[in-house]
Amino acid sequence: MSSPTRCWRQVFVLLLLCTQTALAADWKPEKVIELIVPTGPGSGVDASARTVQQIFQSNKMVEQAINTTNKPGGNYGIAMGYLAQHNGDAHKLMVQTSTPLTAFIQGQIKLNYFEFTPIVNLISEPIAFVVAANSPLKTARDLVAKLKADPESVSIALSAARGNAFHITAALVARTAQVDIKKLKIVVFNASSDGVIAAAGGHVDVMAATPATVMPLVQAGKVRIVGIASNARLKGAAAQVPTFKEQGIDAVFDVPRGFIGPRGLSAEQVRYWDGLFARMVKSDDWKLAVEKNQWVENYLNSADMGRELRRQHGILKDVLSELGMVQ
Repeated sequence: MSSPTRCWRQVFVLLLLCTQTALAADWKPEKVIELIVPTGPGSGVDASARTVQQIFQSNKMVEQAINTTNKPGGNYGIAMGYLAQHNGDAHKLMVQTSTPLTAFIQGQIKLNYFEFTPIVNLISEPIAFVVAANSPLKTARDLVAKLKADPESVSIALSAARGNAFHITAALVARTAQVDIKKLKIVVFNASSDGVIAAAGGHVDVMAATPATVMPLVQAGKVRIVGIASNARLKGAAAQVPTFKEQGIDAVFDVPRGFIGPRGLSAEQVRYWDGLFARMVKSDDWKLAVEKNQWVENYLNSADMGRELRRQHGILKDVLSELGMVQ
């Protein structure tokens, strides 16, 4: 028979374990939160981070202050290097797109991409192909026909590096014409805004960019969208633009956007961010931002995002291998 003292000790241990578990499950930020943007100010990536910051703050969803920090360069390598200095620190999140994944596949990022912690995918931005308002390319079919005749006769602009989602979309379009995608004439700009201006002036034939980037010039009559690499037509200002699929071109690709965290985050830290982002995407402010920016909502929690990144890795590696860009 157990002594009273022994029973009290057992009760004390159980209470201590329960208290520790509750404290762990209730992890929340204790200092300034930093949203790391791997591109310069004014980019679509930057805009998405600042939108999240604004919604968190205006809706008082977090108690701590939030800073957005731009660390461009090296195909996200500089930002990821900074994130790698903060293992286990869930106060720091980096905006995630397909760019670092393609850079990892090409050996441009030496860090092990899959050691970092998936946090959330929020949106997907479909990729639009734009031409000058007076371009002889009236439709995506015209573009494919010209690529088939001579793939080097069409200059295709994109930002900010070869092998990214814009380059891969161009390769998918060219594939439908049975074109050698290594022969594509790719022109790289530092920012999508520069490439769109070049397209408007006829300095390049086509610019691949996200709809939010090009819509101001579309609405001003400076450029036209000949096709969008989405499964279905967009809503709002781009509703009249046909998809590539509608024009018989099997090219569907987009730019996912969310956040990853440092290596070594705990389950409790991930659970905190899962809950916070799940609430954010239900807010009216978020829904308005999605509509305004022509984003396609594609919410995935940490676990689902991790699986999706593995799937994307396979697709990207296949196309990049065909482009001869895998080391």
